[in-house]
This record gives sequence, structure tokens and C-alpha cells, in this order.
Amino acid sequence: MSTELPALKANDESRELTMTWKTLGLEDRQVEVARTLSLRDSSLDRGRAAQELVDELPRLLQQSERTTLPELRFKGTLGEGGMGIVKLAEQLSLGRDVAVKYVRDADPSNDASLVLLREGWTTGLLEHPNIVPIYTLGRNDNDDPVIVMKKIEGTSWLDIIEDPSCVPDGFDFDDPLELHVEILIQICNAIHYAHSRGIIHRDLKPENVMLGEFGEVYVLDWGIAVSVEEDPTGRLVSKGDITKPAGTPSYMAPEMVTGDGTALGTHTDIFLLGAMLYEALSGRPPYQGKTLFAVMLHAHDCEAPPLDEETPPELESICRRAMACDPGDRFASARALRDALVDHRRRRESRRLAAQSDRRLQDMRRVLKREADGEDVEEAALYRTFGECRFGYEQALEVAGNNQRARQGLQSALELMAERAIQRDAYKAASLLIADFPRPNETFERRLRQLEEKLASRRQDYKELQQIRHDVDVEVGRRSRGIFILVIGFFWVIHSLAAAVLVHLDVLQLTTGAMALHIVVMTAVVGTVIYLGRSWFFDNEINRRMLISVFTVFACVIVYRSTVWLTEITYQAAIALEFFVYGTSIFLLAIAYDRRLFIAGIPWLASALAGAVWPSIIMWLFAACNAFTVGYLAWMWWPKEARQSDCELIGSSR
Repeated sequence: MSTELPALKANDESRELTMTWKTLGLEDRQVEVARTLSLRDSSLDRGRAAQELVDELPRLLQQSERTTLPELRFKGTLGEGGMGIVKLAEQLSLGRDVAVKYVRDADPSNDASLVLLREGWTTGLLEHPNIVPIYTLGRNDNDDPVIVMKKIEGTSWLDIIEDPSCVPDGFDFDDPLELHVEILIQICNAIHYAHSRGIIHRDLKPENVMLGEFGEVYVLDWGIAVSVEEDPTGRLVSKGDITKPAGTPSYMAPEMVTGDGTALGTHTDIFLLGAMLYEALSGRPPYQGKTLFAVMLHAHDCEAPPLDEETPPELESICRRAMACDPGDRFASARALRDALVDHRRRRESRRLAAQSDRRLQDMRRVLKREADGEDVEEAALYRTFGECRFGYEQALEVAGNNQRARQGLQSALELMAERAIQRDAYKAASLLIADFPRPNETFERRLRQLEEKLASRRQDYKELQQIRHDVDVEVGRRSRGIFILVIGFFWVIHSLAAAVLVHLDVLQLTTGAMALHIVVMTAVVGTVIYLGRSWFFDNEINRRMLISVFTVFACVIVYRSTVWLTEITYQAAIALEFFVYGTSIFLLAIAYDRRLFIAGIPWLASALAGAVWPSIIMWLFAACNAFTVGYLAWMWWPKEARQSDCELIGSSR
């Protein structure tokens, strides 16, 4: 930490200032602890004497008991200064502890009494959470002013700057710099309020700031505060009455050094706020020197040593602006300085969140690299890391929307996951990720359109494949085929059985001509039924082909029977050969469409051989084959759900 100070300017201006200070009664002297040295203007009694002012106050001491106040009982000493002492007392009427401040016996001067009076009057006007409340102002038996105020327990900001471990429990900050910024923000609130009431403090320094155990921040010691305007009551000092330097030289603004009160203003406190920030950042007050005049010359020339290189640039910029030599270059108000600090804190928090997400982003890159190399990765872990990364960046942008690091990090994280989604053809996931890009990316948008076209083509192909599958699926139309077989088969079986009975009883004499006519009529009947139920029977391509194949068989049988009619073959022999035609046709249908049909063709081939050997039972064989085929096909093509329900019903009835 550099503490090198620039050499004092040995010029006419410095000599003139030195002579002016001596003329005003200042004495150059050695200073060992410059930060505690506070100058007070002893020439402010422009009106009535201090004693006259004190006489107007109520007497708080009892004549019979000169060591206690009527409502107070002293418990001990809280602190002592050059001119005053602060004691702890119990306010008996309310049962609470208070602080009692009065002039030291060793210095019952007119100046000390005026300072204490004005501190009481000034602080009493400023009712703010960051300013210690004054309960009452009175006098003791020695006619010295007495201030009764709220008792403050805690640690001075100066002690915390020197030793961060002294921070009260009420301040939960891991980073000391964040703590200092928060403290200064609250001080700015108090000073802005005081400025709104026309009061400037003039002695702001870390030593005059107290931190309480529950997070309180109090600005103390308003003893040399002055009013910007004339006070009609005569109680407050106007800045126009200032004729000597007052304040702490180690922190003074340049306009404070000359003692010209007309140069003072709210901008003076802005400088002092910046000087406190300087000490919080560097650990030392802005100005140091071996003698009082040396320190004041540094203050006059704004010659504060440079801050360390590790100082955050934003805070250094805020500090330098607040401590600008020209009041017009400083912040316009304590509120403006506060806003700058709040904005810095917001950006700092945003950068912290972005830094955490940067680490998550690197984790994502490593996982995706392993995945690209063919290693199995845990999907849930990847998305959990991505979620944490994205949330951190989004929070950083919510805190500070101009955080370009967070914006770029969020862009990179979304692009990584969008790339993965595109490679996996996950269009919906990719489109959602790309839609959330902070910055549009034409490359990803083009690839997303290409993926959409690819998936559309794939959907069309899938649709066509589904149609093909539907067309060749023998399970489609099971119900319609089953009903068709039951209806047509019933009449077919009854017809065949009736023919067998009539032939057996010699009631019906079959001829090959009657057989030809019979197949034509049956083909027409079956065709009519199928045409009327075409919406059922033509569900898909395989059903249509099966029906066409069946009609082809019927057509072949028509040709066959017509041929037989024109020959001298007996009807028994013709039917036996027809069995062979049916069996062969069913086998061909089984090969082409459904292998389960092989079973239906076996009885027909067997009956062809049996009919050739025993012609007399040919019609019984015809009826038996028809019955078996119809029953088997109805069972084979009946809907599976119905068959399962029937089985369950049978099982439950048992």
C-alpha cells in the first residue's frame, strides 16, 4: 500500500496561506494522529454570549443532589473528548438507558458551551434513522449545557476499517468492501436529509460514524454543523459567519482550508463523503503530514496519494469525482452519490453472479466435450448445470441489465444447448432455446429452419410408411371380415348341407350345367353383398387384394364349371377336382397374405382325394369343408378384444 505524499509546494500561495492561518490564531504543531485532530471555530459568537443562551434552558440538576439529574441515575462513562464527556445513565421514569453529554469541568469555556448547544439544537432538528435522536437539552447546576440523547452501542467505522473483525453481528457481509459501501450509502441518506433541512455537517469522518449491533448506522458529532441560510432564531450558525478553518484537516475539502464560510455548501459534505470512501478503500485518510499546516496544505491542493491498483475502478472513479477540487465537478447531491454507490453495488453483485455462472458454463463445456467423444453423460446432471448457469446469468442481467459479460455468457450457454438439441433433432427444445437468445443468431435460425424442413420430410415419410403398414396389415378389418364370413358363410354352409341332403335323398339331381349356373348366381350374390358393404370390406390395400383374389377364384371356378359342363365329366369328379382348385387357391392366398390360411386349405385338398375314392359322399365332403372353412376364418378374423372378453367371461362363469 503506497503512502507516498507529494512534496509541499514552496510557493507564494502556500506562504500566504500559512500567514493567514497564523493571523486567524492557528498554531502550527506536530500531529501524530491526524485523523482525530478536529479544528473548531471559536469566533462564532456573533450575538448573545453562551451563558445568556444557557440561562434560557431548563435546569436539570437538583440543588440538593448535585451529582444526579432528577430523572437520571449515572452508571458510568461512555466516552471522553477534548471538550466534553458522555456518561451512561438510566432514565428512571421510562426505565431505559440514555447517554448524557456535557462540557468537561476542565474546560467550562464559552466556546465549548456554544459548541455543545449548537450540537443539541442542530441534531434536534434532524429526525432521521441515521442520526442519533436528542431527548432533551438543559443545564446543570454549573450552568453548563447538558444533552440527553439515545444511548448508542456499537463500534466506530474507523475501528472497522482498521480491523474488519470488529464488525457487529448485525452486518452480514463477507466482503469488507461491500460493508463499507453499505455504510456509506446509509450515511449519504442522513446527509442528504440534513441538506434538505439546510444543514451541512463539516466534520464527516469514519470516527464520527457509529455502527450498532443490529445493523444501525449513525452519523455523530454535529457540533460544528452550520446552516446554509440565516437562522431567524439565532440558534444555528450560518455559513456566512464562518471566518476560520474548522473540521478535521486530514479530510478537509479545499474550500474549508481558507476559512471563508461563503465558499462552503452542500458540495463540501460531498467532498467529505468521498474522503471517507477514500479511507475505506485505502485504510488511511486522504491527507497526512508531520505538522498541522503540512496536512492543511495538502488539503488545499487536493494532493491525496493514488489508490492501490487493486481498488475497483468504479469505486475509485466515484471517490475521485466526490473529491474533485472544483465543487462543480463533484456529485450534485448526497443522493446522487448514494445512487452511484447503489449502482456500483448492483453491478458488483451482477458481476459476482456472472462469475458463478461462468464456472457452470465451463462445467457444461466439459460435459458436452465428453459426450462428443462418445462418453455417456448423465442427462439430469447436464440439465441441472445448465439450469444453474442460465439462472445465474439471468439474475445478473436482472440486477444490472448492462452486464455484457452476463449477456454473452447467457448467449453461449443457450447456443451450446441449442446445438445439442439440433444435433439430436429436438426441434421444439431447439426452437425454445433459440427464441431466448439475448442476441439473434442467423446461423442458428437457418439451421432451425433446415431442421424443421428435415423433420417435415421425415413426418411425411413416416406418414407414408404408416399408410403402407396400414395397407398391408392383415389385422385391419378383422371385424368386417369376421362378420362377412359369418353372414355369407352361414348361408353357404346351410346351402351346401341342404344340397348334400337332397342329393342323398335323390330329391335333387345335380348336373354340370346346374353347377355352372349355381356358381354364377353365388358370385353375383356375394359380389352384391361386398359392394353394399364396401366401406367395411375395403379398409386397406390387403383387404382389397384379398377380395379381388377371392373374386378371381370365383371367376376361375365359373370358367372351370363352364368347361366341365361342356365335357362329359361327372359332377362328382368335377366337384373333386374343384376341391383341388379351392385348396390350391387358399394356399396361394396364405402365401400372399396370411399364413394362417394354410390350415383352411388342408381340408379341401384332403377332400379332393377322398371324393375321388368315394364319389358317393362328395356332397357331404363339400358341406363339411365349407363349414370348417367358415368357422375357422370367423375365429381367425374375429376381433381380438371380443375374443379376450369372451374368454374372461367363460373363465369367470367357471
